[in-house]
Amino acid sequence: MRKELRKVKDLIKEIGINGEIIYHELSGRKTEDAEKALKVPRKYILKSLLFKSKDKYVAAIVTGNKRVNVRRLEKISGLKKLRLATPDEIKAFTGFKIGGVPPFVFYKLCPTFVDKEVMERDYVIGAAGSEYCGIKFSPEIFRKIGFIVREIGEEL
Repeated sequence: MRKELRKVKDLIKEIGINGEIIYHELSGRKTEDAEKALKVPRKYILKSLLFKSKDKYVAAIVTGNKRVNVRRLEKISGLKKLRLATPDEIKAFTGFKIGGVPPFVFYKLCPTFVDKEVMERDYVIGAAGSEYCGIKFSPEIFRKIGFIVREIGEEL
């Protein structure tokens, strides 16, 4: 078992997520690729994004049919001049590469904001350590682990 998947499984156990791990042969690194690989609409696929302001981080989770409204995120997080973290910063901060960052990995790392539309879904699918592996679960877990639900997304 790859170490990334082992880390995800340990995190799932620690948090108490009741989810189904889905393996697929196509890359799910981009939303449109994940949509094809998983055969589900992008409104069920999560984008887990890490933003940086000076030496502080904040995470944002939106569905695949939306993008983060960065100005709104700055306002509610209190951080200024947010930018997307680089691939190297993401790997160093989360332990995962882009395309494999689980949405719940931010749980003890930084403030995390979840778009309110995410919470309207019966289930969502996020990355599970690799761009070839996802996890299907109830978004209610985000409230349980203290993520903040706000309107941070906007249509693409």
